[in-house]
Amino acid sequence: MRVAARLAGSSAELVIAHSWYLPPLAFAGEMPIPPSTIQDMIDDEQRGLAEAAREATKLGAARVTSTFLSGAAGDRIVATLRDDPAFDLVVMGTHGRTGLKRILLGSVAEYVVRHAPCSVLATREHGEPGRFRNILVPVDFSPSSRHAIDVAAQLVEAGGAGITLMHVIELPVTYSGEPHMAAFMTDLDKRATYMLEDWASVLKSKVSVPVVTRSRIGRPGGQTLALLDEDPTFDLVVMGSHGRTGLSRVFLGSVAEKVVRHAPCPVLVARTRPTPAAG
Repeated sequence: MRVAARLAGSSAELVIAHSWYLPPLAFAGEMPIPPSTIQDMIDDEQRGLAEAAREATKLGAARVTSTFLSGAAGDRIVATLRDDPAFDLVVMGTHGRTGLKRILLGSVAEYVVRHAPCSVLATREHGEPGRFRNILVPVDFSPSSRHAIDVAAQLVEAGGAGITLMHVIELPVTYSGEPHMAAFMTDLDKRATYMLEDWASVLKSKVSVPVVTRSRIGRPGGQTLALLDEDPTFDLVVMGSHGRTGLSRVFLGSVAEKVVRHAPCPVLVARTRPTPAAG
């Protein structure tokens, strides 16, 4: 919520959502939970939501509203996002009251990251909320990656380290396990370097912070996490929701999913909402 309040500031509406769900087992058996007890629980949850909205205002969000959802959290959050096209960003913690380590992405957050029609920012518990001074953007030269770069340009803090564009070359391997001929690899590296520099040049014209490029060979997810380990100053990763595989947005690409699950810093999965079909 601290991150969301800072991002909303004075220009965006911040909607604090809480979904309350009571398992069917509570109503089953010879001694179901009394309706009065259930109502007391609902009242308590609603008071907590109202307090959260007041806290968001104190944190600097100028326009704060709240919505109390009833039902399984993942389903209800995604349904709310789909019903209201005004939502363009969801901010969620990667785990909640279960206490699981961050290596395990919470089931609610995972569901929302996979199915939300808009961008999702998965936050961590440490770091300065909402200040992103050193952003890593893995790119595969797809339209989704282009959108991720545009989002990073909007979020990067002035005076910070800037934005790093990284492309990972995932080489094909022969049946015997040996890479293809050296000339092919050299040509592939040159093509990637040229495209990466071209994209960086465009980005430099839009931002006042440094823009650097990195090229690596290996698995995109693994190389992204390796760079985050090597340079702990990165405070945000911005990724497209899907790349050149052509997978539908409803299935989060394995690279983005791996980074969201294991990255030590916040990860924003950038999406553009689908345009409604003409009637």
